Amino acid sequence: MVVFLAVVTGAAAGGPRSGVAVKPRSDRSGVGWDNGGMQRRVTIEDIAREAGVSRQTVTRAMNGMPRISEATRARVLEVSERLGYRPSRFASNLARSTKTKTIAFVVDSFRNPYYSELTADLLDATSARGWQMSIFSHEDEPELQLIGRLASQVDAVVGYLGETDEAALGSAARGVPLVLLGRTATAEGLHSVDFDFGPAFARLAAELRERGAKRFGLLESQPLGTIYKPSSRRIAYEDAVDAHSAEAVVVCEAPPQSMDAGQLGFNELMDRFPETDTVIAFSDLMAMGALRAAHRRGIDVPGQVRLVGVDGLSLGAVTSPALTTLAILGTEFAEQVADVVAKALSGQGDAAARRIVPSILWRESA
Repeated sequence: MVVFLAVVTGAAAGGPRSGVAVKPRSDRSGVGWDNGGMQRRVTIEDIAREAGVSRQTVTRAMNGMPRISEATRARVLEVSERLGYRPSRFASNLARSTKTKTIAFVVDSFRNPYYSELTADLLDATSARGWQMSIFSHEDEPELQLIGRLASQVDAVVGYLGETDEAALGSAARGVPLVLLGRTATAEGLHSVDFDFGPAFARLAAELRERGAKRFGLLESQPLGTIYKPSSRRIAYEDAVDAHSAEAVVVCEAPPQSMDAGQLGFNELMDRFPETDTVIAFSDLMAMGALRAAHRRGIDVPGQVRLVGVDGLSLGAVTSPALTTLAILGTEFAEQVADVVAKALSGQGDAAARRIVPSILWRESA
C-alpha cells in the first residue's frame, strides 16, 4: 500500500495572503525561490504556468504521450530546459513502479559483432532483473537527438556515445539516468563503466616478453573523418613497451575497427617496422584483418609474428590460428553495467563510475 502525505502551507492552511502573485524564478540547477526568498525545486506546475498550458499537457509532453501538438510539446520542453527542471527520481520511480523498467542500449553500429555479443550478455543481465531492453544505433541519427527522443520513452539509457560534451549529454537526457560505456564520466549526474587498460597492457607485454617477444607494434583505430586523438589503448600500450616499440604505431583511418583497417595497417606496420615480432591490434576485428594480411605475405603466426587483439570475441576462437585477446566481453562486464544501471534507477547515492581491467585470453596466435 502506498500512502501519500500532503503538506498544506500558506493561505491554504489559514496563513496570510499577500494578494500578489509572484512569478517563480529558477537557475540552471532546477532550484527556484518562493515569495519569501526560500529555495525550492522547480515543479511541473511552474513549467505549466510559464508555458501557458495545463499540468496534464506538461506530463504528456515530458513523456512523449499522444494528443498534443508538436509545437506545444516543443514549447513545454524549451521551458523545462530553460527553468532547469529535473524530474524527481522518487516520483518517477513511484509513477513507474507498476510497469517493467525499460533500458535503451545505444551502439555505434549493428555491423560490429562486438555489439552483438555485448547485447546478448546485457539481455541476460537485464532480463534477470525483470527489465526490458531496447537496442538503438546512432549511425543515422545525431547522438543528442537520439538521447533526447529516448529520454521520454525509457527509464535509463546505456551506451557507447562519442559526444565529448558531457553537459550536452546530460541535458539531452533530461534527468533520465545515463550510463556511458568505454569512458569515465566526470560530469555530475552521469554514470559510467570504463576499462582500465594500464595494468592489462602491462601484464600482457610482460607475459609476451616471457614468450620471446622483443619488438612490439600497435594497430591503432581512427574513425573516418574524425580528428585523431590517442585512444586509452594506445596510451596504455606506450606505457607498457620500450621506447622503440612505442614508436611502432600505425593509425588506421578506415571503416572503424574493421578487418580491412587491420589488413591495411598490418601491411604498413611491417613495411615501416620490419623487425616487429609482436603486433597488438585495437580490436579483434582489426587483428583478424592483420591475420589475413600475414597469411597473404607468407608470415607465419605465431612463428614469425605474434598477434593479439582486444575485445574477446567468440569469433576469435575459430580463426586459424585462434586469436589471443585482451577480453572485455563476458558476464562480468554485463553484470557491472546492470549494477550501475540499478544504482542509477534507485536515485540513491552519488553517480557510479566503475573501471574494469580486461583479462588475457591466451590462444594460438601468441
